[in-house]
Amino acid sequence: MTGSLAYRKNEAAIRAGIVPEKYTRLLPYIAGDTILEIGSAEGVLALLMVRDGKIVTALERNPERHASALVLRRAWGVPGGLFVQGDITDSLHLLEGVDTLVAVRMIYYLRDDLDNMFSKVAEKINRVVLCGNKNRAAEWRQGIPDKPGGPVNYYASAEGMRALLERHGYEIVVEETEGDPIVVGRKDI
Repeated sequence: MTGSLAYRKNEAAIRAGIVPEKYTRLLPYIAGDTILEIGSAEGVLALLMVRDGKIVTALERNPERHASALVLRRAWGVPGGLFVQGDITDSLHLLEGVDTLVAVRMIYYLRDDLDNMFSKVAEKINRVVLCGNKNRAAEWRQGIPDKPGGPVNYYASAEGMRALLERHGYEIVVEETEGDPIVVGRKDI
């Protein structure tokens, strides 16, 4: 199974509607009505936002995780939300009309496409919520290289996420460093 560890460890509880704080802690930072979540995994955060009345597009490139999101949506009985299996680099049309882009534990997977992707995001979306990965950030701080290569663990850290957003014209309005770091950027478009 290629599902996320947090989901696998808590799958029965999540299916029953009991959601770990790992997901719910992000909700206060996600403003606006129309949300694009890239790297939406099993759809937990996307479904929480749909339940809160947001219009959500959840994009996941891993077919197994995407299928799990559809199963979870049925288990919760949540109508709505657009769940798309694909890669953001091939789905730039999804950036249109979005209030907030959300990316949890995923921007480092964009690797060489990261800055090109965020230059496109910065043209269209005025609020971005990024959540990193405390374990990858710790590896970056210790000088441990990313496994299959490249210094992308930097973008799992608050420092890397902040630098990325600032490089693309965003003002940092939130930086949470406890646990998986959260960085929120805002700009006028």
